[in-house]
Amino acid sequence: MRPLLKIIARLKVHIPNILSLLRIPLAFLCIYSIFPFNPKSLTISLSLFMLASGTDFLDGYLARRWKKESNFGKIIDPIADKVLILGALFVFTWHGIIPLILTLIIAIREILLTVIRLMLLSKKVVLASIQSGKIKTFSQVGVLLFIYVVLIFKFQLTKIISFNFITNIVLLLILWIVFITLYSGYEFFIRNKKAISKLSV
Repeated sequence: MRPLLKIIARLKVHIPNILSLLRIPLAFLCIYSIFPFNPKSLTISLSLFMLASGTDFLDGYLARRWKKESNFGKIIDPIADKVLILGALFVFTWHGIIPLILTLIIAIREILLTVIRLMLLSKKVVLASIQSGKIKTFSQVGVLLFIYVVLIFKFQLTKIISFNFITNIVLLLILWIVFITLYSGYEFFIRNKKAISKLSV
């Protein structure tokens, strides 16, 4: 029994990181699946997107519950998140669903802050998550899920709702995630300006 418990204890160290690593190939599969851009391919992509998003919640939950948070996890987790979210945004932009300028604004903010976090982590400075950042992530995932559903059921929806109305709703939601993404970035810099100033030393 003890050897089994030791094996389980060792696995606990790696499971959150494995889930984070798994999110990267899932993200690429999700992005690749969108390209045929028909209800079947979008449904497959949506399933992969939801699975990948689920690993994002699960890896953090398990790491905190088991007290197995690691520096590797702190590096790979945000990278995996950005691959998934930005990948989906750029593919939808490619298909004309999201304006390129809005996707670029989100991408620049996400990449910039991720680089800063990783640079601070290399100096053993760990920044706590802020509420607006959590709202930002939830909003991004929620809006992308909404876009998936709209595209999958586009034919049925346009029978009861004007397509222009649907397009305007999607645009408003995208503008919302641009706003909350920029705001959370602003709050990040304001709250952590002392830590960030260390990067110039």
